[in-house]
Amino acid sequence: MLDGPAIEKGLAFERAFPQSALRLPVFELQARAWRDRGDARRAIAAAAAGLVIAPDYVPLLVDLADLFANGGSPELERASAAAARALLLLETARAPARIPADAWAVAVARLRARAHSALGLVRFKQEDSAGARREFEAALAQGAAEENPAIHYRLGRLLASIGPKAEARRHLEAAALSGNKPLRERALAALAELPHE
Repeated sequence: MLDGPAIEKGLAFERAFPQSALRLPVFELQARAWRDRGDARRAIAAAAAGLVIAPDYVPLLVDLADLFANGGSPELERASAAAARALLLLETARAPARIPADAWAVAVARLRARAHSALGLVRFKQEDSAGARREFEAALAQGAAEENPAIHYRLGRLLASIGPKAEARRHLEAAALSGNKPLRERALAALAELPHE
């Protein structure tokens, strides 16, 4: 399963082992693979299937929050609920014995950053600029923004509309350094639209 395309091998795994405890990581891999292909509907379905097995599995809650936040207004409440649940669970989550404490801290920070970023996008779409800014800044405060330049992009776009423009420029420039070509191109386009101060 791990050696090949997650979607095709995952579907075969599900058919062959419908009661396997390994279905949860299979659904997680499928959700990410569908998302990478740009198919949010199937990514959401895979994440939701995994959450049927483990309703409090934080990585899938965060994936679902982000997927819903990127959608239209009907999904925004679901995005908020999934992100809020993930953040609540992260407050009491304990590191498994096999994971070193520093690796656990990094993993938790990444999940918190993504959950706050999803909440920020929801607030932005609800035209709550102050709430969106608080959530994006909370995401950046987790220290994982270098790995997720989309947070810089989201905050930069918000600040481009409400100011200050110099701060917007700084965040968009950080996003423009992304290795993700579509994100980099969007950040560069947003930078080109910013007035020079």
